Amino acid sequence: MELLSRIIAFILLIVLSPFLIIISTICLISQGYPILFKQERVGFQYRTFKIYKFRTMKVNSGPLITKERDARITFIGWLLRKFKIDEIPQLLNILKGEMRFIGPRPEVLEYFEESSFSFLKKIKPGISDFSSIIFRDESKVLDKIGGKNPYADLLPIKLKLSEYYAKNKSFLLDIKLVLITMISIFLP
Repeated sequence: MELLSRIIAFILLIVLSPFLIIISTICLISQGYPILFKQERVGFQYRTFKIYKFRTMKVNSGPLITKERDARITFIGWLLRKFKIDEIPQLLNILKGEMRFIGPRPEVLEYFEESSFSFLKKIKPGISDFSSIIFRDESKVLDKIGGKNPYADLLPIKLKLSEYYAKNKSFLLDIKLVLITMISIFLP
């Protein structure tokens, strides 16, 4: 399965390369350098790695968690986020063996606690999972939760969903989650 994920990621990178060049050019012209956003995340066996995304915000601009209508998000960034195009560079993470297509989203170091993320001892993080589908517009959810640190209230739910996935992981479940992810992107 690991090899298949890497092969598919490689093929997608080749097929999407004209599109990625266009997006990169638009990002460079409208937002400047850097084009990619890199952030330290916790992965399989608690090893850290740099996750790649198209940059959607102003450089070095504040807290980790974004809220709805966050002023730091550029117009191009908003479009990239809306259609999840900002996530495409994570194909590089799959190619490098740090992530899979389906698996719990890798967490930032600030919210990582070993005892809560024990599922990462068994499975690699992924681009999509139950949480990224259910909380597709996480910034809106965080705004509705409100308070000083709304992510602290959301994280336990995301962890339970990740634990559920780890216990029930199968090829069929992964296929279902890929299909649901595609539907959620095009019909949010």
